[in-house]
Amino acid sequence: MNTYRVIGCMTGTSCDGLDLAYIETNGADTLTLGPSETIPFEPSYRNTLRERVSLKAPVHYMDDELSKTIATFHAYHIKEFILKNQLTIDAIGFHGQSVWHDPANQLTVQLGDCQHLENLTGIQVVGQFRQNDVKNGGQGAPLVPIYHLALASKLEKPIAFLNIGGIANITFIGSNQSLIAGDTGPGNVLIDDWVAKHTGAPQDTNGEYAAKGSINQQLLTQWLHLPFFDQPFPKSLDRMAFHQVLDDCTPLSLEDGAATLTQLTVETIMKGIEILPEQPYQLVVCGGGCHNPTLMNGLQQQFKNLIGAFEIGYDPDAIEAQLMGYLAARFFKGLPSSFPTTTGVSAPTIAGELFKVKK
Repeated sequence: MNTYRVIGCMTGTSCDGLDLAYIETNGADTLTLGPSETIPFEPSYRNTLRERVSLKAPVHYMDDELSKTIATFHAYHIKEFILKNQLTIDAIGFHGQSVWHDPANQLTVQLGDCQHLENLTGIQVVGQFRQNDVKNGGQGAPLVPIYHLALASKLEKPIAFLNIGGIANITFIGSNQSLIAGDTGPGNVLIDDWVAKHTGAPQDTNGEYAAKGSINQQLLTQWLHLPFFDQPFPKSLDRMAFHQVLDDCTPLSLEDGAATLTQLTVETIMKGIEILPEQPYQLVVCGGGCHNPTLMNGLQQQFKNLIGAFEIGYDPDAIEAQLMGYLAARFFKGLPSSFPTTTGVSAPTIAGELFKVKK
């Protein structure tokens, strides 16, 4: 088969919803983007996931019940998505919910029962995308660079894609097509958790609290000296890696804390850009952070040629779900999806594992 019809599924570290996207691709140079959708999580389900993320215990390995619940949630919405859009599907690319990421100890845990998802939908599933990379010495993240490379095929180089999810990561594509990637630091995660703690709301909608606050420069300077931010790419983070920063914010008001944490995201992204081998001609922003005007304005002040992915015809909320479909197609084609310069893996590595009907 030259082209695969795939649904990609993504639930990110923000634990805010399920992104679904349909694509047709050969996993390389053929790519047709179809419908996409985001299904917000109900508060009780979102809180269950966030509690599990913050647990940081080996119980992750034993929670078959939650893994089946996650797969059941996906299966219901995938079937609804297929019916609504009248789709014919060859495979599902399933990421699952990341709850623990510790590549230094060869651990990366995504909850979600791939076999159960296959059983419920009757569609073969490619999942467990991070495991092969970690087993071969890689960080297991980010996996999106190979897809960014496909999206940038007709764009001027050097260019960088910036994904601001719970964690922010950057993909650099050099003037010679070189590919470098890694996490830059917290994206929305600290802002979201700070606002949730004080208001119960899941996020700082439109950056409104941050826009009203003042940046605490002393705290910001202190945080920017944390060793991770000066490490070279590739590198990756767990969602909870900098959670102690929220304790430092305790004396601050809601607004000042939001402003300071937002600026931390801006400054660490810029530190990531500074260590690239070339300064990108353009920075394309996707992920939930591109909907935060306070965050985007902060970035724009430091990097002038910055645009949202929607300005070049891409849905910024669908890219990571599309990625899962793209990785599934690459799995079927036997093409690698992670590389020494994107995850630190020892050699180009095929991502994924196939789950088919058990007879």
